[in-house]
Amino acid sequence: MVPLLVASGALALLSGAVVLLWKPNRVVSLLAAASLLLLGLQQLGWARAIDAISWGERNSWLDLSLVFALPVSLAWLLLSVVLARETEPKQTRVWRLYISFQALLSLGAVAGLHWFSALGRFVVGGDGRAVPLTSFAVLLLGNLLLNATFLSANLESTYLGLSARWRRVFRPMLAALVLLCGLWIYLAMRSILTGRLSFPDVALTSIPVTLLAAAVPVAFVRKRMAEASVTAHLKPFYETASFVVGMAAIVLLFALVQIAHVTGWTVARAFWISTLCAALLGLGAVAMSRRFQGSLQRLLEPFLYTSRFDPEAVWTRLSHELDASSTRQDLCRMVPARTAEIAGIGPVTLFMASGGASDFEVVGSTLQPVPAERVAREEPLARELRASRHAIHLRGRADDLGLIPIYVENAKQIAACEAACAVPLNERGELLGFILCGDPDRGRETLAGTLLLLEVVAQMVTTRLTSLRRDR
Repeated sequence: MVPLLVASGALALLSGAVVLLWKPNRVVSLLAAASLLLLGLQQLGWARAIDAISWGERNSWLDLSLVFALPVSLAWLLLSVVLARETEPKQTRVWRLYISFQALLSLGAVAGLHWFSALGRFVVGGDGRAVPLTSFAVLLLGNLLLNATFLSANLESTYLGLSARWRRVFRPMLAALVLLCGLWIYLAMRSILTGRLSFPDVALTSIPVTLLAAAVPVAFVRKRMAEASVTAHLKPFYETASFVVGMAAIVLLFALVQIAHVTGWTVARAFWISTLCAALLGLGAVAMSRRFQGSLQRLLEPFLYTSRFDPEAVWTRLSHELDASSTRQDLCRMVPARTAEIAGIGPVTLFMASGGASDFEVVGSTLQPVPAERVAREEPLARELRASRHAIHLRGRADDLGLIPIYVENAKQIAACEAACAVPLNERGELLGFILCGDPDRGRETLAGTLLLLEVVAQMVTTRLTSLRRDR
């Protein structure tokens, strides 16, 4: 374990020095270099502490290395906040408060080592490769889990907002950072669940650290990642899949600790019993509830159907044409025909709200003559699209009780546009419009996969509409 930690730490220090010396002219580059240097120092600290234990010595480097995880994760979190984007004033205030609080907490944790020990004084386990946790260490690992969750959520939001070119540059670095976040979350959760810190788990972090040491200099020195900027609307971090998964893990961990405290079980036993009960309840809910079945289908669709198309290829293919539209009218005329061609569906009808109008009206369609239909903002179709922010089926789902008001009150519009699905154009909770689409050319059984492609197109159209509205 010690050679792995030393090698990864030395590579991180070397890479941080390379970025610092060759690209010191931007704040983002300085943050990337500082984050690598801190990560390298932590790896060397772990190596020294574990090496001392192998010689029968338990020194303070073990506690310092664990406490040092907080400023290391905080440095990477700060980098994710400023990388390739300008944060909105409201979000900037929130991040300033959070990062300031975590910085003070890190300083307090270092000072607290004078009175508290983060880890037990004796090595435990049959192989002597773990040390017990104290309550102080549980607090530190809980904060590490929180920082790793926010870090992965920010990275996901930034990646989705980049153009195809910058995505290719960012992807190797993103993969290494996501792996590092995953191992931090695994290390924190496993340590809290078992009540001890395992040295082999710590040594596993050498893998993403080595990958980061290789990816960051390439991205910042050779590919000029510091000059990247997002071109699409940034999804708020609390709406990303990474944040939802991370917060679910934190809530689950807190619940398990409380269950173990109340019942007297070990945390591991509480975990397995709770997992079994949750699985049984989940199966019952899926079997009995149409809403749960729809949620499960939406969760599985990206894995089942995304391979049928390349979102990046679609983005590259359509972005040039959308950027060429100079007015809102040009864009509205272009969208239906291009959507029908890309997704292989028909007909396609685009509804938009004109100015401050309260109704959505047809502004473009592949149907001739163009339907003269309107949808009020408070009608069921508009309310559902505004709330769900996802494409919905409009045909063949009569068993879904939640959509019955749409089938009844918006039946006229659905029939006039020969619609099988509806795709919203949502911008920060505001419904700008929606697209009604017919069946795929290959048959209705492929509609589920087509919905994912339509959502990619809708995201691009929304971004261009927002840009045109801002330029006026």
